[in-house]
Amino acid sequence: MLNPPVVILMATFNGAPHLREQLDSLIRQTYRAWRLIVHDDGSTDDTLAILDEYRQVDSRITVMDDGIVGLGAAGNFLHLMRHVKGAYYMFCDQDDIWLEEKIARLVAVISNYEGPTVVYANSYLYLNGDVIPQKSTLLHPNSLRDTLFFNSGIQGCAMIFNHSLMDRLTPFPERVAMHDHLVTMGAVAFGQMIYLDQPLVLYRQHSQNATGNQPLGVFRRSVSFLFGGKPVINRSHYNANLAFFQRYQSKLDLSSQKLFKAYFRYVNSRSVFERLFILLRNRFTLGNKRGLLLYKTLVRRPIN
Repeated sequence: MLNPPVVILMATFNGAPHLREQLDSLIRQTYRAWRLIVHDDGSTDDTLAILDEYRQVDSRITVMDDGIVGLGAAGNFLHLMRHVKGAYYMFCDQDDIWLEEKIARLVAVISNYEGPTVVYANSYLYLNGDVIPQKSTLLHPNSLRDTLFFNSGIQGCAMIFNHSLMDRLTPFPERVAMHDHLVTMGAVAFGQMIYLDQPLVLYRQHSQNATGNQPLGVFRRSVSFLFGGKPVINRSHYNANLAFFQRYQSKLDLSSQKLFKAYFRYVNSRSVFERLFILLRNRFTLGNKRGLLLYKTLVRRPIN
């Protein structure tokens, strides 16, 4: 297919302050074969009026008006995922800015792959109208053994994934931490994760972010990692990984099942030495960084 259709999913909630900039950046995309499906979660500001304004001037924009609200960010995106179909899918936050070549470059890469696939780029942080030349994503997991301890998914606004992966994930687990975590886990469990080393999004930082605010500068990010006081495993992501395993266990190969079970044993172990042994025996890493995961195991509690 020359220009395969890309379905962009946008979950909105009181996004009026920055929504126009995001929509304008979509309209400026050099890749034209896209359609935007929006579902609002009960906004009380001008979000719906802005969406209606843009919908009237660009027929590629559709607002799903079904009266369902109160889903939360993850639930809103999952709701969209259940009601769309296309060749490729992209998540779109309501407050970022996409660089003009974003869709074109991601489609050019993912079109070379078959089977369940995610391709993701990077982002520059965007604060008070200024671009911070600091990449948002620093760790790059590409297999199950270096993703289970990740406590997040690859940044949703930076990824594209194909229908093969969407089909493999449907129906979804009963519990999900975030939509992008689910898609990330699906890619490393059933297919492949490909990194395109280019920043293609301006990732806005502000107090109303649903997720993702990051310390600015390498020093602050290092201090946050070393002394942030967080556990090795976040409870919400542990629960999501458990639900993922329960939902898809019959579809996982034996080696993947073994890794999940070792991960669960790690959480339930009361001995730091046993936890270190589990990591080493199963060659677990944190985004391909084994030392980081070993360090966290030594100085942090296993789960909150």
